[in-house]
Amino acid sequence: MKNITIVLLLLTQIGFSQNKEISLKECYDQMMLNYPLVNDSEIYNQVSELKVKNLNTEWLPKLELKAQATYQSDVVAFDLNIPIPGIELPEAAKDQYKATIDINQMIYDWGRIKNARKIEEWNLKINQQNNSVELNKLKEQINKFYFAILILQKNEELMNLMLNDIEQKQVMVESGVRNGVLLPSDLYILQAEKLKLKQDINQLTNQRIAAIQILAEITGMDLGSDVSLILGDYQLINNLELKRPEHDLFSYQTEQLNTSVLAVSKQNMPMVFAFGQVGYGKPGLNMLNNEFDSFYYIGIGLSWKFWDWNQNRRQRNILSLNKNLVQNKLESFNKQVNIALCNEIASIENYQTALISDQEIINLRKEITKSTFAKLENGVITSTQYITELSAETQAKINYETHKIQLVQSKVNYLYIIGKL
Repeated sequence: MKNITIVLLLLTQIGFSQNKEISLKECYDQMMLNYPLVNDSEIYNQVSELKVKNLNTEWLPKLELKAQATYQSDVVAFDLNIPIPGIELPEAAKDQYKATIDINQMIYDWGRIKNARKIEEWNLKINQQNNSVELNKLKEQINKFYFAILILQKNEELMNLMLNDIEQKQVMVESGVRNGVLLPSDLYILQAEKLKLKQDINQLTNQRIAAIQILAEITGMDLGSDVSLILGDYQLINNLELKRPEHDLFSYQTEQLNTSVLAVSKQNMPMVFAFGQVGYGKPGLNMLNNEFDSFYYIGIGLSWKFWDWNQNRRQRNILSLNKNLVQNKLESFNKQVNIALCNEIASIENYQTALISDQEIINLRKEITKSTFAKLENGVITSTQYITELSAETQAKINYETHKIQLVQSKVNYLYIIGKL
């Protein structure tokens, strides 16, 4: 008994999870958790941290080990005659050996490394924002398939209602044929229409399942064929301040270029550094001593690239032109956004108007179908005429439900375009 209870509870939970309603926001949230691009942000962080660590090492001493062995064809010699017995002038050996450790320490760089770190910070923001832009674009795909599923579901529902209606009328027509009131052709027409309707419903079902599978792939959710999607209600915002991820991206790109201009302007400034060398060799610093000896020297140096044939100025001009390109892209993007907004506003107004006339058409079509069926019962008209009017009524209902869903979809598109979703 206990095992049966557990099984029943599990079945109840499974049934509950399958019937759970899913909202559009939940699809967005799951996409932001499951889509592979989400992992790129952390990778960009790690890459940036490594680059900054490399930049920071520029302030650490540079150590370089060198070793060499040479043989010279000639060396320094003193061609002098000293008239003192037992005294000979030293002569350097032609074979020489040396191993050294060179040390170089930056003392002042006019902010080069600091600016390089700032550029890397902006690069990180740009990469992460590019990632956000790509993820945000996926919302368009989610919107497309989410509302397509809703429309297909509603079409299936209405087509099934029409199928049920025809099945009910078929019973009446069969009775009329048996009683000689209606012709057998009237029954055949209904049977043929049933088969056609089943074909259409099967096609709608396949399209809906395909759309659900695509939505599941984008969001990473486990969606069954019987998933229930919430239509939702969305209010338009009068404030047309655009706040898309692309705007932050353009801003970051501009700031990165500004920082790059500052960094380039300091490239030709003099750098001050300390240097030294520790070594062991034959000879040491005393070239006339042919014994192995240790040695060292230290000093302060200045490096100044005071003439570069205007390379620095041209580099700053290139960065300035790139800023113009970013500004042009921003203006072009805003223009495209405004065009899309105008299109969605027109669609919203169109669907709102259509819904009013759709309701009137449905009411009229219901009356026409009702009247046509009465004529069919009395044998005044054929089943073909009834099917025609029933199809027109069903299509009117489909138009109404489709426009209702499309109205919500246009509102969602509008909110997405201005960056409020």
